[in-house]
Amino acid sequence: MSGFLIAGSAQRLSLRNFLINRGLRIVPALAVDIVVCSLIIGPIVTIVYHSEYFTDPRFFKYFLNIVGWIHYELPGVFQDNPSQKVNGALWTVPWEIFCYIIMSFLMITAIVKTRYKLLAVTAAYIVIGLIVQKMPYLLPGAIKPVARFLFMSRGSQLITAFLMGIVAFQFKAVIPHSRWLFAAACLVCVAAILTLDSRAIESVINRPIVITSLVYITVFIGLSEVPIPAFFRKGDYSYGVYLYHDPFLQIWISAFPSVFLYPKYGALALYAVGLPSALAVAVLSWHFIEKPILGLRKKFSFIAQVRGVEDGNQGGRVRPLAVKS
Repeated sequence: MSGFLIAGSAQRLSLRNFLINRGLRIVPALAVDIVVCSLIIGPIVTIVYHSEYFTDPRFFKYFLNIVGWIHYELPGVFQDNPSQKVNGALWTVPWEIFCYIIMSFLMITAIVKTRYKLLAVTAAYIVIGLIVQKMPYLLPGAIKPVARFLFMSRGSQLITAFLMGIVAFQFKAVIPHSRWLFAAACLVCVAAILTLDSRAIESVINRPIVITSLVYITVFIGLSEVPIPAFFRKGDYSYGVYLYHDPFLQIWISAFPSVFLYPKYGALALYAVGLPSALAVAVLSWHFIEKPILGLRKKFSFIAQVRGVEDGNQGGRVRPLAVKS
């Protein structure tokens, strides 16, 4: 979704303006989330004295999350939960930043504007990943750990998906908007769920099939006329839900472990209360943090003159006119 939505702005904006837009969209709300977790949630739920909490190195290191250096723990917070991570969802932040670095390279070289060069770069990334996985003996020993991290790790799947999202945007005029293809993509994903295990995270061979299917499903739904409740038309709450869902799930588990860790129904109960909790905070984040920042951004002529409001940041929808129906 990220690759698809920002591909258009990457072709219209200068690199400087593109990075400013991305920074203003991502960093302010992320910074507020880090402050909320460390200065409000943490002191309330910690099991250590506040004097110890506010002097612990983990407290200070937690603020490094704002710049993408991820630290998960705060002193004494969620110690009795199955996971002590205050916000485990932040693992994607460094990879998102890395994707923006990749996009910067594609913009500098103008590859982002040439569909077949972009397709070749995406294919090359997958092929190199296959070589790293299947023929590691071709790599020098010192390079192997880095290569595995960049091409085979859990996060490297996001790079593949990001590049495929950009490719989907570039080929949107020729990719059919077909219910049959949508159904086939869904079947591929269901088959993957039923047949693949956790080891598939590092299996590069699956990615061209499974991630391509996921990209098609995402774009198909995004370009379909899906009824949306009026409540969700008032703002783009997706980023806020991403930022706050895990801390609030952790709070609920910490408060009522016997309910939400119950083997059969605990997960459903946690979803039932966790989603509304995260959504409520996401609404506040949008209206008091994200939307004002985006409004402030429009006052800068170097952005407003080029594009106005960036596609995807107001409701998360784009409507390419050339997609076949």
